[in-house]
Amino acid sequence: MKDQARVVLMSFGFKYGMPNANYYFDVGFIKNPAREKRWNFFSNTSRDLEEFVLAQPRVNEFIDKVEPLLIFLSTIDQDQVFAFGCSAGRHRSPVVVEELKRRLEKAGIESAVFHRDNNA
Repeated sequence: MKDQARVVLMSFGFKYGMPNANYYFDVGFIKNPAREKRWNFFSNTSRDLEEFVLAQPRVNEFIDKVEPLLIFLSTIDQDQVFAFGCSAGRHRSPVVVEELKRRLEKAGIESAVFHRDNNA
């Protein structure tokens, strides 16, 4: 039996600096919900916010392409940190990280989530 891969999925805000990670992804292309009237800078992740972010077609296309890459990279080294950043790390990157965690768990990849700048 092969060793269980362990990965950390981290969300962060670029405005607070780069975290220590093995791989970085910029999800700033996602329409920013903080600029929508329903959410503000200090709102926490909610189901409505997740639906807003994940309803954007390019978001799912991005996640569909990143997921197999993360699975492959997790087989190379058991301890990987994948960091996903947006402006402040409070809305877009946390939603992407949580969705990737769900998908990796379905694929049998053990993962932990760390939201560095989402003071929820």
